[in-house]
Amino acid sequence: MENVHFLGRKATYEVPAYISAFDVCINPQLVNDVTIGNYPLKADEYLALGKPVVATVTHTMQDVFGDYTHLATDCDGYISAMNEAVAEAGNERLRAERMAFARTHSWENSVKKIYKIIEDYESRKEQ
Repeated sequence: MENVHFLGRKATYEVPAYISAFDVCINPQLVNDVTIGNYPLKADEYLALGKPVVATVTHTMQDVFGDYTHLATDCDGYISAMNEAVAEAGNERLRAERMAFARTHSWENSVKKIYKIIEDYESRKEQ
């Protein structure tokens, strides 16, 4: 394919510069026993840069990311979702909303949630 270029391995610190040049980010996956319940960290990374995201429907994508991404199950769905995502690529309000949402998924926030669950469990156990 003329418009596809394999650039080789990139250092982690270089990746945001590449993603910043994308109009739309995609996270296609085969749905199987491994992927159906995985956490798509790539979606958080894309959203943190404010990019429109198109991804395959999985439980996590739908339940966690559904309000901030375009989801698809097949080729036709991907084409439709890509068209929607391209149309909103320059929308600054949506960009800011995606970035704000991604900030809620920081390691700090995740650890706080884990500790809260442990504390709640411990307090119920003591009763």
